[in-house]
Amino acid sequence: MSSTIASLTMNLLILAVFAGVVVLGLRVAQSVFKTDTKRAAATELAAKLVAYPTGSSGVLRRRFVRALTGQHLIMPSGERLAFAELTVRIAPEDLERLDPDGDVERLGADGAKLYAAHARRSGWGVPADVTVHVEIDPGLRSGWIPPARAIARAGAFEPVETGSVEIPRADRRKPLGWEVVTDDPEPATAEPIPLRPVPSGPELDPAATALFSAFDADDEALTVNVAPTLRLRHGEHVVEVPREGTAVLGRVGRSVVRFTEPEVSGRHAAVRLRAGRWEVADLGSTNGTTLDGEPIESERWTPLRSGAVLALAGVPLDVTIDVTGTVNLADVTSR
Repeated sequence: MSSTIASLTMNLLILAVFAGVVVLGLRVAQSVFKTDTKRAAATELAAKLVAYPTGSSGVLRRRFVRALTGQHLIMPSGERLAFAELTVRIAPEDLERLDPDGDVERLGADGAKLYAAHARRSGWGVPADVTVHVEIDPGLRSGWIPPARAIARAGAFEPVETGSVEIPRADRRKPLGWEVVTDDPEPATAEPIPLRPVPSGPELDPAATALFSAFDADDEALTVNVAPTLRLRHGEHVVEVPREGTAVLGRVGRSVVRFTEPEVSGRHAAVRLRAGRWEVADLGSTNGTTLDGEPIESERWTPLRSGAVLALAGVPLDVTIDVTGTVNLADVTSR
């Protein structure tokens, strides 16, 4: 019993001595770092201890690169875009370790090249001009480089290529307005890209122009609805869209509506008649397509309705869908 009490007393004494040493160390650290609380002194001491073994010039350069390459935009479509302008802050003591001559402008230019090269390798959209600014911040501790501050400014993006397929750029909205599309429209012989079908409803023959239910062919009063007619008004011009196939909208020569607006892409959108209803889809355009002010998802068919406003890069098209009436089956002869 006495040995147990002695052992417990010894453990408590050792714990008290250890606590005293910690408190004394924190007071010394508080005096050295000139902090108001012991907690702040402990934070600074821990930061120094963690940074000390990884404070070499090589590690510092890797931190500089990570501060840049970790920054990019993710669009609603899933596409990733690099920033056009970034700012990196470093401590005064770290400038010479990153650049032997202490040249801030040269360090920023090297950082811009590294960032652009990383973005291209990663398959991001890269602005035509990338700028990196390096700021000297006396408030930063040596060896620590926080993530770069990024600015998304309007400007042209280089095409993003994965093999031979260009990533759609429909969601590259710019805060300064619509972007002028300078790429040449695709030739009139280009085939429309395959689009994902609307996930609801049964899959029917795309060439169908009416919906037929079960009926008795001998019923003289039986009628069926014929396919509706789609008309698009662009300014003073009204165009009736063909019911067969997929009609392209854009600056391409075979577009059913003629566009001269530079913000409209060559093959901007498409419309089609499927299973008795008209649908529209964006074809990965630069400035996007909206229906009654709401953006439509790239490469997915969206139903159209009469009276809606379909806008290609802000260029409006008034939608009119006419149901031409019914056809009495008694007047239809089979061939």
